[in-house]
Amino acid sequence: MNAPVRGTPPTSSDPPPTRREQWRDLRATVGLVWQASPRHALTFAGTSLLGSALPAANLLVGKYLLDAVARAAQGNVTYGTLLGLLSAQVGLVILGSLLSTVQSAAQQLLGDSLQHTVSRRILDKATTLSVEAFENADTYDRLQQAYREVGSRPLGVATQLVSLVGAVITLGSVGALMAQLGAWVLPLVVLASLPGVIISNRFGVEGYRMLRRQTHDARVQNYLGSLLTSDTLVKEVRLFGFEPYLLRRWREYYLGFRAQLETLVRRRSAWNFGASLVSALLIGLASALILRRAAAGQISVGDFSVFVLGIAQVQATVSGLLSGVSGIYQNLLYMRNLYAFLELPGRDLEAGATWEGRIDTIEFRDVSFRYPLTDRDVLRGVNFTVRRGESLALVGENGAGKTTVVKLLTLLFQPTGGQILLNGLDAAQFSPRSVQREMSIIFQDFGQYQMTARDNVALAQSERLGTDGPGNDERVRRALGSAGAEFVQTLPAGLDTPLGRLFQGGRQLSGGQWQRLALARLYFRQASVLVFDEPTAALDAQAEFETIQALRAEAAGRITLIISHRFSTVRLADTIVMLEGGRVSESGSHETLLARGGRYAELYELQARGYAATPVGGEGR
Repeated sequence: MNAPVRGTPPTSSDPPPTRREQWRDLRATVGLVWQASPRHALTFAGTSLLGSALPAANLLVGKYLLDAVARAAQGNVTYGTLLGLLSAQVGLVILGSLLSTVQSAAQQLLGDSLQHTVSRRILDKATTLSVEAFENADTYDRLQQAYREVGSRPLGVATQLVSLVGAVITLGSVGALMAQLGAWVLPLVVLASLPGVIISNRFGVEGYRMLRRQTHDARVQNYLGSLLTSDTLVKEVRLFGFEPYLLRRWREYYLGFRAQLETLVRRRSAWNFGASLVSALLIGLASALILRRAAAGQISVGDFSVFVLGIAQVQATVSGLLSGVSGIYQNLLYMRNLYAFLELPGRDLEAGATWEGRIDTIEFRDVSFRYPLTDRDVLRGVNFTVRRGESLALVGENGAGKTTVVKLLTLLFQPTGGQILLNGLDAAQFSPRSVQREMSIIFQDFGQYQMTARDNVALAQSERLGTDGPGNDERVRRALGSAGAEFVQTLPAGLDTPLGRLFQGGRQLSGGQWQRLALARLYFRQASVLVFDEPTAALDAQAEFETIQALRAEAAGRITLIISHRFSTVRLADTIVMLEGGRVSESGSHETLLARGGRYAELYELQARGYAATPVGGEGR
């Protein structure tokens, strides 16, 4: 069970939905159910409503049967009449069973269709969110809340709406039968049903609010649990021995959640007991009044059976009616989580003119960038130009803004100031997707996809993904060769070998091998702009040398952007841009910047001295 951590999630402070929002969400949910499967929605609603009339029919036939039995004892009713009434009662039972079977099947199939429809909407929405949104914790909270409601909430709203109408039908028909026993019978039975429903509704809302407050906390607790069960982190966790710390924090969060849960359960139990007591007293009063009429000979045995069986029926119906109203309200509160996620502003990557042809020049003209909801510019007035056949390196300390430049260059981010010009044209007028097709990149935190080796490379061009023809395989092998990833041919099934440990039969690779696959993915796309974010971070010296040679060969006739902390890689660039505090402090060739004696030269000398320093352990070894 998840438990909270310190802090309040951003979504917990969202104001409760207004009545207008609730009606809008209700209409949207009904539309969602209808869109998922009209046939199963109609079948479910039809069988449910037909079944709602059966309780009254059963009570009426049961009354006639008991009265007939009483008269038969006196010789006033024939055996054939009794069999006829019994047949009617059995027929109602069979009809109810048939309706219940069809209803259950339709509900299950409707629920499956709904889960698929809602999951698809969530995934479609996720593909439209900007990269900045994914770097916001609030987005993850909303995404988690939306996914949590996929399984039951939309179906719950539909089920309770139908049950609401059915409860009205049942209450009206059964109530008409009970009203014949006295004007006060039905009101007393209805009043006896109210306390439990009111308490259930009250604490249902409190439970929702408690879970809403704990969304962020539960996600943090789950993260701590994942640290203890991660195959990639187990070595470090074991080595440093911080399992007790993680377990202690995980349990602290659980205990915090448990304390809230115990308080809620104790209060709910006390109020439920009080409601049950009031209900029992009211039912007892109604029963005493009916017994007095029975003692006076004013009602028959069949009438008394209508009262006894009708009590449970009316209570269940009233409870279902009021619980349906509160249940719809509560489910709509949860559905608001889904709609809040779907209403997040998105970014249409296909919006704008279509870029065609190669990219020959890239110019940053006074570019600035600030993350949403912050008051500090990550980049300020950045200027540089790189042309086809040239390479540009970005250097600087951590946090200087290098990766942000890459995200702006590749149109993952949009600048908050200045312009990015492609071949002299403002990149903002073109669709990001069409521009990105001319770019290929390896990020420092490159993906390790739990797919086949072939798919890990061909992902770079989705239209060729899953293709295993000779032409495609030749392109994959050529990209693997350029990246120095020939080890793929030694895997058990070659290109068809599943990678990673997530799925059965997968083969785990080393960090360097994964990085070579990422480089192959970059080379597979025939792009005019190549971006290397720490392309040799996981490689040994020999592999780094080979990779740099391949990089120089592949970069011919293209624009190349390199981010690296290794000056052996950076110095090969035609132009080096030094970033400090989000600004360009120096730019020029390696030799020019060394001669200038600025910050670049200082960092280069520090790294060079590190290579020439005395080995660890001193001279005596």
